[in-house]
Amino acid sequence: MNKKSGIKNIIFDLGNTLVYFDLGYFYSGIAEREKRLNAAKFKKFIIKNRLDIKLITGRLSHKDFFKKLKKKFDLKIGYNDFIYFYSDIFWVNENMKRFLEKISRVKKYKLYLLSNTDSPHINFINNNFPFIKIIKNRVLSYKVNMAKPDKKIFQYTLDKFKLLPEETVLIDDIKENLLSAQKLGINTIHYSSHRKFTSEISRLIKSVK
Repeated sequence: MNKKSGIKNIIFDLGNTLVYFDLGYFYSGIAEREKRLNAAKFKKFIIKNRLDIKLITGRLSHKDFFKKLKKKFDLKIGYNDFIYFYSDIFWVNENMKRFLEKISRVKKYKLYLLSNTDSPHINFINNNFPFIKIIKNRVLSYKVNMAKPDKKIFQYTLDKFKLLPEETVLIDDIKENLLSAQKLGINTIHYSSHRKFTSEISRLIKSVK
């Protein structure tokens, strides 16, 4: 094999990479709807009880998530409205949308999605940001009962798609995730600004026209 073959596989993170998100919209949205609910206490309860982690690793259903919060905070909101507030926290990263659309037309590169997510969030994203559907090959945390930065989910991704780490680059906004991937020999780019990303990706792959 030609050692200069370089990168063939690009693994994208989802949240705060391809699309931006802010869970604060969920906490404040429910609090505004419920009037008597304190958004900070609501958030603290979810994080303290690791309900967010249980959701993305598929260990807690959203019906049970809703029931726990309804009981704890005496919520009046119905389940469907609750899930809408929970899901409507995303907006598009236009720069990455353009990059993904361009790179998808370059047949040399295979594209993958590796995301800590759950079913309401990925369904909302698929419905509202159809460009994400460009990426067919996916590893979603709630489906495999693992989440980043656990090294196991990166190894699972390599094994599932038969990827060589040295031919693979991960684009992610969280440094801890990148460090885990690096331990397996995967190339990484920390997505902190699009200008910086453009500079770094151009060193690894041929420029996208």
